[in-house]
Amino acid sequence: MLDSTPNLTRRHALQMVVAIGCCGQSAHAASAQSVDQITDLSATAATNMFRFEPDLVRVAAGEEIAFLNSRGDHTVHSVPQFWPKELEPIKISYKREAVVHFLSDGFYGFRCRRHGQYGMVMLVVAGKGGALDAVPGQIE
Repeated sequence: MLDSTPNLTRRHALQMVVAIGCCGQSAHAASAQSVDQITDLSATAATNMFRFEPDLVRVAAGEEIAFLNSRGDHTVHSVPQFWPKELEPIKISYKREAVVHFLSDGFYGFRCRRHGQYGMVMLVVAGKGGALDAVPGQIE
């Protein structure tokens, strides 16, 4: 049974922190982007089989992202440690497409409820993001 507020494992947190550190170079930036949920049957390990593509996205505050293919076992859930406390958590299931708006600067973490344990996590950096020195305190 899955916990409704899962702990962010150190491995997943490290993936997100690395993404934050690299976002200046590798993040995708464009209005009305989409993020697909992939099951790659040619992968040689479960940690590469399930993923968001791209897994790091940079948007301006006020922009949106369309999450595609939240069907079957794939879902999109906000990661509490990387989600503004004043916003309602995101829970997307059984939708071909769902749009999420990023109204303010910050880091927004997402995971697939079922495949997050295999590293199916992603990060959205909206606007200027946030303070990197606060990130270690967000990891349990």
